[in-house]
Amino acid sequence: MNPKIIYPIPERLGSFYKTLRSIARILFIAAALICFLVNYLTKGKFWSIIVAWSLFSLWRLVFSLRLVEFSIYSHANKVTFYIVVLLILIDRFLSSGWAETVIPIVLFADLLVMFVLFFALYDRKDRHLISVVLLGLFNLVSIPYSIHSWPIENWIAFSFQIASMALFIVMLLANRKELVYEIKARFATNTK
Repeated sequence: MNPKIIYPIPERLGSFYKTLRSIARILFIAAALICFLVNYLTKGKFWSIIVAWSLFSLWRLVFSLRLVEFSIYSHANKVTFYIVVLLILIDRFLSSGWAETVIPIVLFADLLVMFVLFFALYDRKDRHLISVVLLGLFNLVSIPYSIHSWPIENWIAFSFQIASMALFIVMLLANRKELVYEIKARFATNTK
């Protein structure tokens, strides 16, 4: 039995990149610890968690990239996730009341950019349909965060979430055959 290699063999990291990564790791951890210490000593708002999350996000997006299954769609999902969590942290720990409006706008903008890219790269879309579906589901999950009661007080967030749902439904309907194929391929258990 000769297994077929699907993914390319990753190149070995050069010593410069390994050294740079080690130095960056030490600096990031030291900066986060110093921020926690300063925040503890000054007894102010809990801003150090925002700095720590920002450093972690930067580390994951720049120094810890997964090159297997890397695409513009999966990277956009990661960037969006880190930005949304950062906005929630800023809203909870520094100044509250605005993230409920901003998060749906950020999610809609990302979904719109991915929608345009999705159809601009039509011949390669079937490999990245799951990433777009995950972003659409992320948009749907954010609805309860912005809408607390009826009547809706935050009409801006509600409008962007309705637009996101409509865009997501259009994407699913336009690509229903590819989506069914992608789901079958992802959850196939045939070992022959």
